[in-house]
Amino acid sequence: MVLAFIGFSLTQKPTPVCGNLATNYAPIIAFELTRSVSDLHAIFGDSAGPCRIAIAREMDSVNMGDSFFFIPAYGGFLFFFFLGLRARDVRLASLAMSITLLACAADYVENECLFHLSATPDVATKWLSLLMWATEVKWVGLGIVNAIGGYVLFASHIGRWLYRFAIVPCSIGIVAALITIPSPAIAGPYLSPAIGLGWVVFLVVDMRESFGSSAQN
Repeated sequence: MVLAFIGFSLTQKPTPVCGNLATNYAPIIAFELTRSVSDLHAIFGDSAGPCRIAIAREMDSVNMGDSFFFIPAYGGFLFFFFLGLRARDVRLASLAMSITLLACAADYVENECLFHLSATPDVATKWLSLLMWATEVKWVGLGIVNAIGGYVLFASHIGRWLYRFAIVPCSIGIVAALITIPSPAIAGPYLSPAIGLGWVVFLVVDMRESFGSSAQN
């Protein structure tokens, strides 16, 4: 369900912006990685008007859906994936479960910041400073979770090429997330797909293990 939602989102037309945001940069991700008023203006424009009202309404709608649907969905998916992975490595899987909960909490803080910033995109308020911390805790946390999952699959399935290969796509997310700390505009357009790639691997593993168990029964 989580990946279906991501796939559906990727097929939708990009939300029109009021500023000079790069065309390959999803407005909601750019909003999350905002670091200054000029970054906000790239999305909301530098003056009030119908365009700003429309984009603010769109961003608020996306964040509302994120809070009520997407965060519980991806949080639950990751939590229960690693709950099952405890059979392979209790310590690392438990660590990933804890980081998942932390990332979800940071995502809620991030959304609270975004709701305030969409209403005041011309002022560098405390919400802009808090947003940077919340966003990086979320994205770096999810990147670490992916990397842990890739490593556990790699280390615990010696001789099975699919699981040994998992460490590669599962490590891309943490690299992208770390690059966003000094240079959000560089890695930002690729951050969500990089994290999602690890989730695809986890889904394939879940399906393989489920069908394997069914065949044995």
